[in-house]
Amino acid sequence: MKKHILSYVALGLAVFLPTACNDSESDLLKPKVYFENKEYNVEVKEDKATMDVELTCRLSNTHSSEVAVSYSVAEASVVKDYNIKYGTNYQTLDAKDVKLEKSTSVIEKGQLFAGKVKMTLSNLDKLAEGKSYVVPVRLHSGSVPTIEGTDIEYVILAKPITITKVAEFDNNYISVKFPSGTFFKSFTYEALIYPTYLGSNNTVLGTEGIMILRIGDTGGGIPRGIVQAAGRQHYEAPEKLQTDKWYHLALTFDQTSGKTVMYLNGNKWAESAWNIPGFDPNADVGFNIGKLPGFPWGERPFYGYMSEIRVWSVARSENQIKQNMLGVDSKSDGLELYYKLNGTEKVENGTVNDAAKGLGGRTGGFNIKKLDVPVAIN
Repeated sequence: MKKHILSYVALGLAVFLPTACNDSESDLLKPKVYFENKEYNVEVKEDKATMDVELTCRLSNTHSSEVAVSYSVAEASVVKDYNIKYGTNYQTLDAKDVKLEKSTSVIEKGQLFAGKVKMTLSNLDKLAEGKSYVVPVRLHSGSVPTIEGTDIEYVILAKPITITKVAEFDNNYISVKFPSGTFFKSFTYEALIYPTYLGSNNTVLGTEGIMILRIGDTGGGIPRGIVQAAGRQHYEAPEKLQTDKWYHLALTFDQTSGKTVMYLNGNKWAESAWNIPGFDPNADVGFNIGKLPGFPWGERPFYGYMSEIRVWSVARSENQIKQNMLGVDSKSDGLELYYKLNGTEKVENGTVNDAAKGLGGRTGGFNIKKLDVPVAIN
């Protein structure tokens, strides 16, 4: 009896499954409308108060009749959700500064793309340098379904920071004493650098023997120009830096996962895994920028220009690093040390205070160089 029941069940499934597959395939072939790009990046020019952006969407495949579509500015909460999901820090552009020329468009019969709709953005001259603003645009259609997750396009506006003054390091340094008891379980180092000469070992920043970011270590078998994260554990970048070129370097360590990542110009460059609890930046010969003053095995100076030196007590994400290479808010959460090195810090009695915590770094002084061309990361 049981065998007969099982036979009937198997027969029923055999009849049902092809139908289910056909329904699924049929559904997949139905035209759906969507935004082709999740993000649309716009650079705001310094002298522009208004700007026009063109919106369009597309079908997954052609339709036998005209497809009507419409757009609206989405609620600010979707930006908040996006920031949480992707580790970004976008600010929503005020809705009063956004105007759609019209809200509707059509995709003609047999075509894939909708006619373009102009969106005008205003008061752009009021935007702060270095911050990213976003207009979330939602797509609607009563004719065909939208593809979930692609029905919002984030129009991202960035007003670039212009850096025209930087610190010149030619056997110069800053030595920092962090508050007693400081221990970084997780951390991020960041630095804008322009090497003019690559020696056998060039100090960027960090605590020698504990956790330092440097370029080259020919005595240890690391060629000139190769960036190295060194200390109790270490690893190297895959390619050499060049002289007379701006770079943004970053090194992160997340203690929970043990993952460490090296970034070049906001992009992941190399990674490793470390089994360390963290580190004390005041250990050994202490924390130094530019060289190791008085170090008995060589002071290892950096030659060139530096700017935007930062130390964080958190592992910054790739998005956070990429968005803020040329500047951050000095009151950002987790920012423990911040030297802008653009002439705003004053050296008094051999001490220069940082912008984040007001920590006094001992220094022999450094020159501020006015650049003919602003810093550019390529």
